[in-house]
Amino acid sequence: MNNSYLNNLEYEPIKRVTDRKKIRWIIVTLLFVLMIFTIIFATKKVTAKREGSRVKNVVSVEIKKGDTLWSIASGYMSEEYDDLNEYIAEIMMSNRMTSDEIHAGNYIIVPYYTDGSN
Repeated sequence: MNNSYLNNLEYEPIKRVTDRKKIRWIIVTLLFVLMIFTIIFATKKVTAKREGSRVKNVVSVEIKKGDTLWSIASGYMSEEYDDLNEYIAEIMMSNRMTSDEIHAGNYIIVPYYTDGSN
């Protein structure tokens, strides 16, 4: 038989073992790197705080003669609301009102926002 062929047969098992070790080493290394990334990014707490955070408060307002829900809402409305109607709807909900009719001498709760620090 060809001597070169016999030499290749003798070294073939050694080459396969070496290839398996390389593959095993690559897999273990990749798993280790994946584990490190998972630990770093999965345990990182992400917090976002908006500068100038605003706090929602409420105030009890006495209704004076000539006041309307719109005039009171206009005095307390801030940028947190898209429009006056949305704000009035919240005032009505806060006071369990079914109508926008108000009477002098009564009180209503009016939500408003202030600068706050949490």
